[in-house]
Amino acid sequence: MELSDTHNGQLWYYSCDTTDTDKILPLFEEAISRTRYPLRGFVACAGVSDGGSSIDFSMDRVKRLLDVNVAGTFACVQAVAKILQRRQDLSASCVLIASMSGHGVDTAVYNASKSAVLQLTRSLAAEWGSRPGMPLVRVNSVSPGYIRTRMTEETLAEPGMEKLWEEGNMLNRLSYADEYRGPIIFLLSDASSFVTGADLKVDGGHTAW
Repeated sequence: MELSDTHNGQLWYYSCDTTDTDKILPLFEEAISRTRYPLRGFVACAGVSDGGSSIDFSMDRVKRLLDVNVAGTFACVQAVAKILQRRQDLSASCVLIASMSGHGVDTAVYNASKSAVLQLTRSLAAEWGSRPGMPLVRVNSVSPGYIRTRMTEETLAEPGMEKLWEEGNMLNRLSYADEYRGPIIFLLSDASSFVTGADLKVDGGHTAW
């Protein structure tokens, strides 16, 4: 709470299973009812990763990836749009977290789920940019590269994996989670007021070879 005390505010969080879609809108409404200002921005970053041979990839794993990465992302941004629709005087910005894998690496099902997020970004940007009855909502995505996090620790512990990931991009290193703060804030803020339907690749040049 030290940060909130410094800025004379409050911080709180809610735990949410994004695949339990019926609970998302009520949870968002409760959270927003406690905020000092109206909703103006949203980041959809819940996601899971899974890899392996496509020949042996079970349908349960396929459904989990699509439920979390695609349906869960859509359900969250849809809930935000419903809340915004009640306030026609407000504009807003939504940022969906895709992946460089959506532009093509291996792991077919995960790639497909993140490609769906990229298309979802473009389609929602078109629909909510000029649709009658909707406030102006800009929708963009960020495509991260390889990140050093607790979720990737196990994979990076495999012999040769860290070197392989590092050599896969132009900066020859892995990224850290705080390096995505700036790109996301840019897309949420008025600094990107004429940007919508775009994907910002933050992958160290991995997909630019």
